Amino acid sequence: MKTGTIWIMALAGIMTIAATSASKPKPCGKYNGHQLYKGDKGGCFYLKTKKKVKVYVDKKNCNC
Repeated sequence: MKTGTIWIMALAGIMTIAATSASKPKPCGKYNGHQLYKGDKGGCFYLKTKKKVKVYVDKKNCNC
């Protein structure tokens, strides 16, 4: 029974790591001194403040 529980916990950990790494933004240019990133739906944004608030920019300013 303990072995099954360990396998389930390990699988859950692997799935969490995979989901986290897949959602990392990809850098794609600069806008007013800020690093731009491509969003999940194709838009571009930069991260504002330490709280990492996404600020989207107009597509004409995006080089993604």
